[in-house]
Amino acid sequence: MHVMNGLKLPLSSEPGTEILPNHIARQAGAEVQQRINALKIGQKMQDLPEDLWHKSFRFYVKEDPTRKGGPNLRMIRLHPAQPSLTVTGYIFNKFVHPFENRFITVREAARLQGFPDNLKFEGTLTSTQLQVGNAVPIPLAKAVFNALLRSAVQSDVNTQSLTAFSLFSGAGGMDIGAEQADYEARKIHTKLAIDSWADACKTLRGFYGLSSKVLETDITKLNNPLQVWNSLSGESKPPDLVYGGPPCQSFSQAGKQKGFNDDRGKMILEFLRFVEALKPSYFVIENVLNLKGVGGGAFYNKIIEKMNSLGYHILVGPLLAANFGAPQLRYRLFFIASRKDKALLSWPEPTHFAQTSLFNSSVYTTVGQAFSELPQVRFINQKY
Repeated sequence: MHVMNGLKLPLSSEPGTEILPNHIARQAGAEVQQRINALKIGQKMQDLPEDLWHKSFRFYVKEDPTRKGGPNLRMIRLHPAQPSLTVTGYIFNKFVHPFENRFITVREAARLQGFPDNLKFEGTLTSTQLQVGNAVPIPLAKAVFNALLRSAVQSDVNTQSLTAFSLFSGAGGMDIGAEQADYEARKIHTKLAIDSWADACKTLRGFYGLSSKVLETDITKLNNPLQVWNSLSGESKPPDLVYGGPPCQSFSQAGKQKGFNDDRGKMILEFLRFVEALKPSYFVIENVLNLKGVGGGAFYNKIIEKMNSLGYHILVGPLLAANFGAPQLRYRLFFIASRKDKALLSWPEPTHFAQTSLFNSSVYTTVGQAFSELPQVRFINQKY
């Protein structure tokens, strides 16, 4: 039991021999460690004395003539009684542990994303950080797939478990969410996953336990999606469901927002090329909220127009991960579609809320709950 600022925090186990994969912390340099030591729960860089501010942060706050809005986030000590802010691949020198004077580990970030502890992220430390940060929070993905299964079964009682094809799979946030989803004994069985990132593919193979399920390749080189599916999935029929998260950097507020002028932005159209070839009963795409705003909405409108032309009913909107049990205030944009000869799908209903009321009893999962019972962290010599 740890106590900080009056809070009792049963967050970490006592030092022992248990070792979790990816639960490793870098040593911070002296100046960075000073900042970490001075941060109190929930505080950010701007809450520190100015003599501890990073030079670039001071310039941004005090001197930058182009600055708009408030200070940007450079460091925050997570609050154990609240969900975290958005996890990305770049929070590992920003998110400070709630009560230990260090940045969080890949394993701790993975818990904020809902990954199981026994999944090992493969590759360098930087690669594993990006794999976790780029993933869809698993409880959020599970909620989307639960809603899809429920709608499919309720509209047709003869619906069996669905076969699925995962595109732009990454380390498997959506894949694991799909695997966990169920409704009245119906499940989603992902038969084939594709990504071009070698480390992420190796990680995902560790989840599935079958290397044949994960194809490492450039999706743009696959000219015959149906042939790829039939030859590698073991299925003679097309998949019932295609899902994935095409690269979002082209649409992110943190990026340059080049949209379809960036090759990564064209990957949504590659996803829809597979939909056109496979004609699945359902498909699901996730992306960043800002996709709707890039180019004054032109990119978003083009995507919707294409989906309609392929013959699908479309539900689209933002979902907050914390509303579905993830300990994280992260919004994602989802497209949930059913072929027009199928029934309309339903939107996922939140299960968790900021506070209880007469109509709900489940509150947001917190950082403290996510980090509960983790073994002692191991340090490596690399420094921030």
